[in-house]
Amino acid sequence: MVIYRERLVPNVGIHLALLLLLPMGFGMLAPIDITWGVINAVAVYVLGELWMTLGAPQIVLSGETLRAGRATIDRKFLGAATVIERSERAEALADARAWKVLRAWVPNGVRVDNTDPTDPAPYWYVSSRHPAKLADLLNAN
Repeated sequence: MVIYRERLVPNVGIHLALLLLLPMGFGMLAPIDITWGVINAVAVYVLGELWMTLGAPQIVLSGETLRAGRATIDRKFLGAATVIERSERAEALADARAWKVLRAWVPNGVRVDNTDPTDPAPYWYVSSRHPAKLADLLNAN
């Protein structure tokens, strides 16, 4: 049973920045044929949007596991969860051994201690638009 689910899709500013793909895509084929330049521009933009939206990582918390991006950990190995604000993020990301699901357009996150003795990651850092809610659900266990 899924308790919490969040997809870290880009914000509106990133989607607007992707509009810069239109002139790039147009310029690739426009010298050969204007029609193909327009078709290529639209195709490059649509592929960029699909990649950024459908490829966005998910945070899924169930009764048994936490899945962040491609990694999954049993909840029995999760320690304390702490909300990380933007000003504290650099310190939370300093340990290279930690598992990180970081998106620049999501300024806050949650740090979750990893108590699995066989796992080299001391903690997980997960970007979240609702870090207080996620931390509360993780700490409720």
